Amino acid sequence: MLTWRYHLLSLVAVFLALGLGVLVGISLSDNGLVDTSQDVLVEDIQHNIDDLQNQNNLLGRDRAINQRFQDDTFPFIVGGRLQGKRIAIVASSTAGDELQRKLTSAVHGAGGQVVSNTVLNTRFDPPAVTAKIKAELKNDTQFATVDDSTLITVVGRELAREIGRSGGTRLLTTLQGTMVDSINGSYDALVDAVVIITRSESDQAPAYSDLEKQFLLNLKELGVLSAGAEPTDAPRSEIPLFQSVDVSSVDNLDSRIGQVSLVYVLYGEKGSFGVKPTADLLIPILRSLKQSAAAAAPSSTPTTSVTPAT
Repeated sequence: MLTWRYHLLSLVAVFLALGLGVLVGISLSDNGLVDTSQDVLVEDIQHNIDDLQNQNNLLGRDRAINQRFQDDTFPFIVGGRLQGKRIAIVASSTAGDELQRKLTSAVHGAGGQVVSNTVLNTRFDPPAVTAKIKAELKNDTQFATVDDSTLITVVGRELAREIGRSGGTRLLTTLQGTMVDSINGSYDALVDAVVIITRSESDQAPAYSDLEKQFLLNLKELGVLSAGAEPTDAPRSEIPLFQSVDVSSVDNLDSRIGQVSLVYVLYGEKGSFGVKPTADLLIPILRSLKQSAAAAAPSSTPTTSVTPAT
């Protein structure tokens, strides 16, 4: 049984322990041991912060040097690849102006010319587009039977014709404010290639990817080279869509490396290039113009027929 003596001894023991702790703490403080430990800890933390800052500065310097190297060598790597080529750009409204400017600059640096720039609204409303076509193009036989079920097929076909085969801008003009955000440039001459720039986001219309697919399939039927491109930070990659229709692509168009890859794709290299798991290689094999011409040319080695001995 616990008695009052037991409780008294327990209380005395507790107070003795507290007193001893206070005395030890005062002793350490008087000797400067606590302050010294704190000073050492602060110095270690500051040293680590300084090291991290130095590493960050070095990485920033290396990144700036690397970017300058890429910019300075870019003209020599791509120079002449697209000489005289006419390129059309079709960009999603989520891709942004900066990507379009970078692509235009890359094409020009390779000797090509961007002849048209079309921006498609990724959040278009299919019924509204159908109603617009029926109201304004009802007398055009190309759209006589269009409805919600055939809209994407018909529009994909006609956009490929207008953008890739100088088919005018009747549909493009009609769809401004619904499916088309803007059109710029010339649509009255044949193009050598069409680039689709996309930056897929979760709130885009489900039919937009279907439209891209139909557009690409129809460009292929028309014999127009096409390529797909997206930035590294795309929330949802559409490279698998390009691969499904056998269209070469670049998944890091926002970088100089990606722009080099796209120039080579427009020159004829095939594959998926970039930094994402869907990429075949970081960049295409970099060949000189002479090497590329030799690889593309048919073999001229004469064949020798052997007459069997009789």
